[in-house]
Amino acid sequence: MSSPLPEPPALPAPRPARAGGADSGARWAAAVAIAGAAVAIGLAWKGQQEYASLSQSAGGRLADLGAEVAASKTSLAQAQAALRDAQARIAELETRMVDAQESRVAVEDMYRELSRSADDRMLAEVEQLLILASQQLQLAGNVKGALIALQAADQRLARADKLQVANLRRALNADMDRLKALPLVDTVGIAVKLDALVQQADALPLIVAETLPASRTATRTKLPDENAYLRAARDFWEEMKGLVRIREIAPAEAVLLAPAQTYFLRENLKLRLLGARVALLARDETSFRDDVRAAQAWIAKYFDAKSRLNVNALATLKQLGESPVSITPPDINASLAAVRSARAAREKR
Repeated sequence: MSSPLPEPPALPAPRPARAGGADSGARWAAAVAIAGAAVAIGLAWKGQQEYASLSQSAGGRLADLGAEVAASKTSLAQAQAALRDAQARIAELETRMVDAQESRVAVEDMYRELSRSADDRMLAEVEQLLILASQQLQLAGNVKGALIALQAADQRLARADKLQVANLRRALNADMDRLKALPLVDTVGIAVKLDALVQQADALPLIVAETLPASRTATRTKLPDENAYLRAARDFWEEMKGLVRIREIAPAEAVLLAPAQTYFLRENLKLRLLGARVALLARDETSFRDDVRAAQAWIAKYFDAKSRLNVNALATLKQLGESPVSITPPDINASLAAVRSARAAREKR
């Protein structure tokens, strides 16, 4: 069995409080507690509302920031593309600038060239004419061509009123006088005559004809009432006359040449004439005169002296043999030095 519980101790009897003062304090404490609770609840609710508002505002701001970041990326990509385009255009502009500078330099050079005065150009042209004349004298011995070039240069200088070229013109006139005093060598005329003789070589008749006379049978005529015996006798007489030909030949020794020899004779005559032409172009007077004399001797010995062609050929060869072929042309260095001095003086100015 269980033991019985002990009885609780007796509580002391409360003191009797003041009835009016205690109730009033309790009411004020309860009111203060209720007011504090209400304030706490209001503050909590307000904090909750502010938190919700702050969360909503932060979400909107984050969304806006995301949109701005995307827009910034797009703008950055566009800016990079624009930058690359601008760089390409800058490179193209630099290339064009280099080309423009080169063109400007070329235009400036052209302008300087075109800005040269007419007198400078005239002096340059005169110098070129003098150089051409000097080449004609030294290389080809062409006195006539050099004289024409000097005369053209003097005519150009005569039209330059403002240009002081008195010394240059005096040098030109002195050189022209020296060229005019030289004997004229008609190289072209002599060459033409030699070519004509070469072409006539095959037609020059020899002393003895190269072909036999034509048969007389072709020219015989038959008389209708002629007797056969008389016709036979006449034919026999014609044949006998064709066997013998009488001709006087001068010089005394007869020059009888076979057809093959006559061919080589004419070919050797052509070679002599061509050799004279080559010696003429080379200004070799000794070889020229030897070939001309040899051609004269062959025509006089082997060809018919009574033929008009042979007489004309001998006269032409005699004239060619007396013509001057080689001369020592003077130089025109004085004129060249004068024109170069004039150009140098103008360039210094």
